[in-house]
Amino acid sequence: MSPRRTNAERTEATRAQLTGTARQLFSERGYSSTTIAEIAERCGLTTGALYHHWAGKEALLVDVVHDIHRELAVRIRALGVEDEPVAQLLLSGREFIAFCADPAVARLLLLEAPAVLGYERWRRIDEQWWLSTTIRLVERARATAPGTGLGGDGTEAGPESSRQLALALLGALTYLGHEVAMKGEPAVAGAVRTYEVLLTSLFR
Repeated sequence: MSPRRTNAERTEATRAQLTGTARQLFSERGYSSTTIAEIAERCGLTTGALYHHWAGKEALLVDVVHDIHRELAVRIRALGVEDEPVAQLLLSGREFIAFCADPAVARLLLLEAPAVLGYERWRRIDEQWWLSTTIRLVERARATAPGTGLGGDGTEAGPESSRQLALALLGALTYLGHEVAMKGEPAVAGAVRTYEVLLTSLFR
């Protein structure tokens, strides 16, 4: 006989079910064409049950976006290259670019989310997941570059310049992800090569 779940476990399971269903419907139909009632009905719940967890559809989309980032983070951790900062930057970038070839991911993460949430809010979520990690990797990569106190790009490797470089890398990946989202799987190889050239020029 399986143990009875606690209230917290039941709540978590319900939220996960609703988030997963919303993600599926948003990717299939689009955010604007999906209603709260449809999401709840698909889960066998009332709209009141959904509103118990979220203030509305936009708040639910925020959790869907976090869910996508979480999935990508799990995939990146599975790469197992924590000891090599440049290799981690490269493989993480490759993973993100390939991730964007999934039409459902591309539609939600790169098209629907910024349009609904606004660019600044969407960007803050992205930075919440990736900026601090990217800064740490950039700092470690620059520490191994030739020169005294300089990065491989020849600029002073201080905290602010490392932050700006991390933002530049994330921005490049976002635009390459958009390219893949618009053109599909055939664009992945070229986007990956472009990112490799960028990293090589910075950390050689």
